[in-house]
Amino acid sequence: MASIRLAAAAAVILLGAAAAGCDAAGVRLPPGGGHAPAAPSEPDGARPAPGPARTPGGEEGPRTGPGTDPEERPSASDPATGEAREPEEAPEEAVAAYMEALASGDPARMAAGLAYAAEGSTAHDYLAHQVSVARAGADGGSPAAVFEAERTAHGWKLCRESDPGGAPGCSGYRGFTAQDGLVGGLRVNGGDPGPGLLVPAPGTRPRAESAGVSATLLTAYRSTTAKALVVTVGFETRENADLDLGQAVYRSGSGHESRVDAVAGRRELDAGTLARAAFHLPGASSGGVLRVGGCLEECSSLVELAVPVR
Repeated sequence: MASIRLAAAAAVILLGAAAAGCDAAGVRLPPGGGHAPAAPSEPDGARPAPGPARTPGGEEGPRTGPGTDPEERPSASDPATGEAREPEEAPEEAVAAYMEALASGDPARMAAGLAYAAEGSTAHDYLAHQVSVARAGADGGSPAAVFEAERTAHGWKLCRESDPGGAPGCSGYRGFTAQDGLVGGLRVNGGDPGPGLLVPAPGTRPRAESAGVSATLLTAYRSTTAKALVVTVGFETRENADLDLGQAVYRSGSGHESRVDAVAGRRELDAGTLARAAFHLPGASSGGVLRVGGCLEECSSLVELAVPVR
């Protein structure tokens, strides 16, 4: 089995399942905001996945250990007869390019991988979310971690090097199905990530503004494994501003409040700049409001942003 060693940003939540603060590959978001001058490009144009968000990121099942594989592809129904049939497998070349882009951790390379996923599909939205998280990490100047992507007998496996004294965290990908000749569906650790994805199309993204600072919802992802919601937001300001990213609070539709326990992104924003941030919210689901505070330079005005996550 061929393996590819790839560098990934430490803030990137590539697989969306694990203990609080980590993704399925064990990638931990740094506490607080970083300070990187890089500004993201226009948010990725992926359409929202159909159906309600289930848990942060999607149905992903338990994390796999090295050498294990998740469950098989789901069956589909023939639209003419209603009989169950095997879904068409995605082209192997498209799957390989998609997985290598996903594992790279480099925002530009990951975004290029969107060309191998059908627009509007689960695979496209899943990668679009990871791109947004990767860009938030780059904006915050997060250090790099090392990953290895490996082809297995039934799909792909992505592993992170273990911490001292720990075991490497791995997640399995399989069940790649075709849509328009590209990758459309996939299973992550045995689960379908689609129900947990929220990726609004450009022009429909919820937005909030306060004291000349605007915040736009880019993506949200809830994984049933992690029981946490990861939300990415794009910020723009007309004046220098300082955002309290690490103090963000999420209020669910039922009124329950969750405080962010990890965040990646740039806290200090220069006038006229764009930046992203990724928030990890334990126990939260889409459908609520993310509140981010801060102030303009020398606290001349307070910033109070309430971003709908729906």
